Amino acid sequence: MFNDFNLNTLLTDIFTILEHQNSPEELMLLLVIEILFWTFLSMILIIFLPKKYIDYRKDIFIFITVINIGLLFIGVVLTLIMIIFGLSWATHRVSRPFYETIKFEDEISKFPIVYSKFQEGVLSMEGGNRDDISSNNKIKSLKILYDSNAQGNIGKIKKFLSDSSDETRLYAFALVSSFEKRLNDRITTLQNKIKNAQESRIEKYSFDLANTYWQFIFHGVADTQLSGFYTKKIEDILKNIKSNPSAFILLGKIHIFNKDYIEAEIAFLKAIELGVPKEAMSTFLAEIKYGLKKYNEVSDYILPEQFNLDLRLKPLISMWGKR
Repeated sequence: MFNDFNLNTLLTDIFTILEHQNSPEELMLLLVIEILFWTFLSMILIIFLPKKYIDYRKDIFIFITVINIGLLFIGVVLTLIMIIFGLSWATHRVSRPFYETIKFEDEISKFPIVYSKFQEGVLSMEGGNRDDISSNNKIKSLKILYDSNAQGNIGKIKKFLSDSSDETRLYAFALVSSFEKRLNDRITTLQNKIKNAQESRIEKYSFDLANTYWQFIFHGVADTQLSGFYTKKIEDILKNIKSNPSAFILLGKIHIFNKDYIEAEIAFLKAIELGVPKEAMSTFLAEIKYGLKKYNEVSDYILPEQFNLDLRLKPLISMWGKR
């Protein structure tokens, strides 16, 4: 225990000396002592030289003294070189981290795979094996597509109105007709409500009416010609709504659909002004900048902290995210 105590004390004293900042006078004193030490040691070594070297004692003395004093300066220079190299290496490790190569095939296997029970792939119009699929499977898949309420789902179902199977054609027609009837009935109901509504409720019913017309476009019920009719009708309804931010969002979507990007941006900025978080409009604003060919500004609206939550947006981050 006593020896451990002495060792700890000695190490503490050494670290204290090393941490002490020496003055120039102290460094000069150390240098003088170093020179005197090696001069004295060289003189002692000369005394013990064999007699045959007596005539060369002076040269040997100078050689030994210069070499030993020179080693001091060489050591200092080498230490400085090692310090500079070490700092450079450490900085290199910090600024250039090690990247591990990952095989995408191995990583994707970690994600859960969901298989469709009825394989919605049968809904594709491309390919020559469509007629080989049974009518029963087509009908089941059409029902899944109808219930999904996804964008363009009715437009895809309408493609099966010309299917080779009578059962598939009739079922597709029934689904499309049912959807159109539901929208038309809702439009009639909302128009009656607007006629009889109080002033405070007109704006709400008007927005609901515009949103219902939008469903014709969103779900693919309306073809190219009818889409222009519906967008004009929606714009006429929304222009009288001043305080509903959702109305300006819908108006922005209509303008994007018509490729009126400047008007779309004005509508979305108005929605933000009325309280909609700017982050919620980021995808629309990015699409607008892309449509306006302002590619340098697209990355301003790509938000990795939000987009990373949805793997479908991963390509957007990879392509347009800030570097």
